[in-house]
Amino acid sequence: MSTLPDFYVALLHDKMVDKTGSMVTTSVTLIDTHDISRSCRTYGAQSFFVVHPAQTMRALVRTIKEHWDTGFGSTYNPNRQDALGRLSIVSDLDEAIMQIERRSGKLPKLIATSARDGNDRISYGDMQATMGRSEHPYLVMFGTGWGMSDELMARADYVLKPINGPTAYNHLSVRAACAIILDRLFGVPA
Repeated sequence: MSTLPDFYVALLHDKMVDKTGSMVTTSVTLIDTHDISRSCRTYGAQSFFVVHPAQTMRALVRTIKEHWDTGFGSTYNPNRQDALGRLSIVSDLDEAIMQIERRSGKLPKLIATSARDGNDRISYGDMQATMGRSEHPYLVMFGTGWGMSDELMARADYVLKPINGPTAYNHLSVRAACAIILDRLFGVPA
């Protein structure tokens, strides 16, 4: 990919599934907020959206963001301030989509991620080629808990192939999966 596409990342917490398959809302994990912000900054995401329907969870993320934007953290660790400067806090996926449309003038194409395989999955190379030919912005969506519900997955224009290691175990943290996926899509080959 010669130029970086216009892309965004969303960490979703609502309409997730739990290990029993029930639809749930998960809690915000602050280390995910920090680490995914750093990955987004490293790979050139325009914004990183933390998406949660609960005002208290959004307020918690806002407090952390303010600490690094204007509080003691802004002078203690300017690199963290730089990374968290791209963080946006929204209540639902549609709010993130609207912000992207306002910024770019176009609706984003939605890219879902999943640890589950399926016939409709696109390879990272094919996704790179698609993004390289398009003028649309892209929103890469990451789920929490045991993944996104079928309702959310159905909204995606693309679903990436899962990350597979050499063992049958496949339960990465979302922050680790995000770093790997962003590197596969936007990293510079060694």
